[in-house]
Formats: sequence, C-alpha cells, structure tokens
Amino acid sequence: MKGERILILTRHYAPEPTGSAPPLQQLAEWLAAQNLPTEVVTSRPSYPETRIFAGYEHGQRDQAVENGVAVRRYAANPPRGAGLLGRVIPEARFAAQLLFARITGRLTPSAQVISLCPSILTVVAALAFRRRGGRHVVVVHDIQSGLGAALGSRAVRAVLGVLRRVERWSLNRADHLIVLSQAMADSLTALGIHTPLTILPPQVDCQAIRPLPRPLNAPPTLMYSGNLGRKQGLGQLLDLAAILLRDAPEIVIVVRGEGAMKADMIARIAQEKLDNVRMMPLVPVERISEALAEGDVHLVPQIADGGDFAVPSKAFAIMAAGRPFVTTAGRDSSIARLAEDSAAFDLVPPYDAQAFADAVIALLGDVERRRVLGENGRRYAETHADTDVVMRRTLRILQDSRGSASIDAKRIENQ
Repeated sequence: MKGERILILTRHYAPEPTGSAPPLQQLAEWLAAQNLPTEVVTSRPSYPETRIFAGYEHGQRDQAVENGVAVRRYAANPPRGAGLLGRVIPEARFAAQLLFARITGRLTPSAQVISLCPSILTVVAALAFRRRGGRHVVVVHDIQSGLGAALGSRAVRAVLGVLRRVERWSLNRADHLIVLSQAMADSLTALGIHTPLTILPPQVDCQAIRPLPRPLNAPPTLMYSGNLGRKQGLGQLLDLAAILLRDAPEIVIVVRGEGAMKADMIARIAQEKLDNVRMMPLVPVERISEALAEGDVHLVPQIADGGDFAVPSKAFAIMAAGRPFVTTAGRDSSIARLAEDSAAFDLVPPYDAQAFADAVIALLGDVERRRVLGENGRRYAETHADTDVVMRRTLRILQDSRGSASIDAKRIENQ
C-alpha cells in the first residue's frame, strides 16, 4: 500500500446493517482494495437498535483491521428517542472525542478527509483534520435541518435556526459535497451553501444483491426492511395493513428491522389485531438477496416532507434485487424524480392509506408489470448505483486538487 492514508470520519459504520453504515463500509473497503491506506474513525455500533451491539460494548473491537481498513471506535451513547433532539447528545459526544484526539495528537490530520452528514457536528470536527492543501469531502445523506422541520416538534423548531447556521458555516468550508439527489442539491443551495457538489446515489453492490425467484407457495407478500424510526412514517404501514385486512386478507406484510418506533408498532398491531403483519429481525448481509426476494412488492413509506431531503438507500437495494416497490412521497420530491428516471416503482401521496392500498393491490395483481418494473430497477441500479461505478466517481472527487475549477457554472456535476 502506498501514499498517505484516507481518513473517514463517520458516526455510523459496520456492523450496523442499515442506514449510512453499509455504503460507508463499502467505500472504505473499496478504497483499501485499491491499495489506498484507509482509516475509519467511528463510534461503537448501535443503529438501528437502542443499545451498543454485543461484542462491542466493552471496547472489544475499538482498534481493529477489517477487510484491509484500519478501524478505530470510540465509546458511544445510543440515541434516546426517535427525533432529532434524541440524536444530539451522541453526535456531540463523538465530535468532542474527535477534537480531543486531534488536540492530544492521538489522531493526526490527513490530506484526504471524508466526513458523513447527517451528523453536522462530525463535519464541524472534520474541518480540524484536513491537512493544509488537502481535500475534505462531505458525503451528505440527510440535511438535518430539513428533516427536523419535517418531523416538526416545537422543541426541534426552536433550534432549527442555529442548526441551519452551523450547516451553512461548516459545509461552506468543505472542498466538495456528494449529495444523493437534485432536490437535495437545491435544498443546500437554498440554505446558502456554495461549495461545489456532485450528485451520486447511495451505492449498492449489484454482485452481492441479485434477483432471485420468490419462495414457492408463499402468500402474496409486501415487505418493509430497514430502520423503524420516525422519519420513515411507519404509521402508514399499519394504516395500510388495516385496509388490507378488510379488503384483501390473503396479503401478508413482512416488516424487518429495529429502531425507536418498534415497540409502538408492536403495541398498535396487538391493539388493532393486525394479524396480517409479521414483525421479523433483519437478516445477515449474506442473506439479503434471499430476504428481498420474499417480497413480491416492497414498501418505502416516508413522512410528508422527508423525501425532499433524502433518498432512502433501501430503494437502490430493492432495485438491485429486481423487485418493484411503492413509496409515499410528494410529486416534487427526490424520490419522485428517481421514479421518473428509473421507471422502477410507483408513487402515492403520503398518508393516503387508500391510495397506498389501491397501488399495492394493483401491483400484486399484475405479474407482468411487476416483472417490467423489477427489470427496469435492476438495470438502473447496475448503471447508476453499482458500487464500482459510484466508488470510482467518489475517488476522482477526493483526489481532484483543482477544486471548483472542475465544476461547471451551475456547480453541479451530475455524473
């Protein structure tokens, strides 16, 4: 291996099974496989659960080399509560740990630094690690102020002004931003952020995730797989389940995941006797293709404004698996634009349970359309979101010493 290390600062990393951790793990391991020294500094894993994972809670893997990547983990407090404010304490602690390590010399700067946002405090801390003349690239998976406004409690709204100023200050001091969608790019511009940016989807390993036949003799199956949190708008799944139990009781809804809303979902399922819902754990990564194949149609619910600021990474995994899905999102959202580009899934308005039910029933009843949507999704994932495609573009951005000179007049390079 040669050259100075690439330093990745992210609160989320392996073995967390959902969210930002898998794409950051793929990025780090891909870089290491190119003989580029790569170090990840992260927290002990907990997402999407509310406790540190077994085998990590006492620091057993605080220093490790994993698939060629040097990994350093710090002690962590899992988020308490499902909202934005519940994430502030663990994010602030991680940022403080990074800065303390920088001040004491335990963690040294690098000429190539990658940090992950939605944790804007991680981005702030990362500014202290870019060597003079180096590059700091921020991977933006969520815009916290936008999600905070969408989730919308009074306490959250009270701090949004401060949060927006922190986002503006820190992101304008990075060298380049990688965002998931045009709508996210537009939102950052509206916040007053002028840093050059590139639109890249969250990558998916199209070799590891591949289309498989549905299980024999299985009932018609809808599937949700991922984090069980507030921004997913999971109440819509149970509203859907209530209608299907009445109108199409043969349909089963499988919900795989962990998260802050799981207990509430289980309580409501019991209270309303939603016997068509099956709550299951996430599967190991080596079984993901098999698990995704169990769903004839997948479900990607979102809160009303959540799609303005993020494209769920699960959408690309579903497309790689050759399965169609139905999402709840506005017509001007990021995922609506993805629907137009990919022709791989259907869109219904958020919190319209009858429209949600009508869409899934129609799709379950049309085998040929499911096949076409699935093939369109697989083709789109291979062309635009496959790991190797996204990683090579990311590496060019990280190594581009020309900065904004490589960006067109609109600042946005939609590669």
